[in-house]
Amino acid sequence: MNARRVGTVAGAGLLTVLLVAGCSPAATSTGPSQERPEKVDLTVALWGGADRADLYQQVIDNFAEGEEGVTATMEFADQSPYFERLTTSAASQNLPDLFWLTETHFGRYAEAGALLDLAPYIGENIDADAIGENWLRYGEFDDGIYAIPSNFNGQGVLVDQNVLDAAGLEYDVESWDDLAELARELARPGEGYYGVTDPTVGQTQRAFEVWVRQHDQEVYGEKGGVGFDRDTLIAWWEYWADLRDDGIIPTPDVQIESESQGLTNDLLVTGKAAIRLSSATHLTAAGTLRDGGLTLHGYPEIEGAAEDWRFYTALLLAAAANTPAPGVAADLINEIVNAPEAAAITQISMGTPTSSAVSESVLPLLSEGDRTVVEYLNEQLEFPTRPSPIVPETSQQFTAELARYSQEVAYGRLSPAEAADKLLAEADRILG
Repeated sequence: MNARRVGTVAGAGLLTVLLVAGCSPAATSTGPSQERPEKVDLTVALWGGADRADLYQQVIDNFAEGEEGVTATMEFADQSPYFERLTTSAASQNLPDLFWLTETHFGRYAEAGALLDLAPYIGENIDADAIGENWLRYGEFDDGIYAIPSNFNGQGVLVDQNVLDAAGLEYDVESWDDLAELARELARPGEGYYGVTDPTVGQTQRAFEVWVRQHDQEVYGEKGGVGFDRDTLIAWWEYWADLRDDGIIPTPDVQIESESQGLTNDLLVTGKAAIRLSSATHLTAAGTLRDGGLTLHGYPEIEGAAEDWRFYTALLLAAAANTPAPGVAADLINEIVNAPEAAAITQISMGTPTSSAVSESVLPLLSEGDRTVVEYLNEQLEFPTRPSPIVPETSQQFTAELARYSQEVAYGRLSPAEAADKLLAEADRILG
């Protein structure tokens, strides 16, 4: 599994300034706080819709019923307003007692001292055995542990199995060349049917991250800037340009229009493409929208790929540094992350559980599609992986620029080499 490197987050933007101004550094303690108010009212926050919030409200209600003097309430919002609220709350030192973070946001909150160091509570309030030391490293910063990964997701390849069956083909792809060859066999350019969708032009650039890590590089450097070289970027764009020129992947306008409406208008879902590089969890949603017929597979690899290229996106459960009841907050973290009874309610609403025991316990409760995702991701965990640098604060701005220059290449306005030079110059400005 992935081991989180520690260090200073690159890029001091407005959010970091607000956090530093509004929060005092996290205290360093040698043991868990034993002080507990007679009455504890915990606030728990997450992003998502009412359905997800209702599931977690049940969990925290069950927890509170077993704890004398404890009540707990849930706050939720869509992802963008959720993080906007956290920024405002952090500046006024009024963060929720417990809340979820992504890797994009974790470093800046930890650096600013906004998060409770959970290290003293590991083994006391929080059972880390089923989570594992490697997962704990996702929440490491400097010498502490400031978040516990509760759930995770990974990358995969969605395939329209019905189309392969009709063509008498199998998905036996091992290399990127294999993927291109299969896509060519499946595509019908004259009919507007594509062998594979184009992962380069959208705002999600996880497929590029796979490519980079297979080259034994990183998207972000440990001390700022990018962690990949110009040739790796150019080769990525050239691979897809060849397929685009032959009509094997969509033109950029078709791909961008498809992505603008989410999965409902996805080319794989609407029966206009056979293969899609994707988040593994999209198997269930996409399969539901198109009434099944999809299979999930591992990524192709470059020749001589680094063995430890795989990576996972973890959802990090953190506590506010100034929560009045840190021990109770730690107990609730343990309930959410480790209790099979809680997982029976939430299942994989936030992704596959990081606890191996909890993950195993929910399998019989899941739909066929969800069960396939969990089993696939747990199989992926058996492969080696390497540490990733902490994601810099300005990563979202860089990802947007990567997508923009990918579109310039796709539209033919810039060559891969020209676009690489411009993007890397922008990266120096954005990432430092």
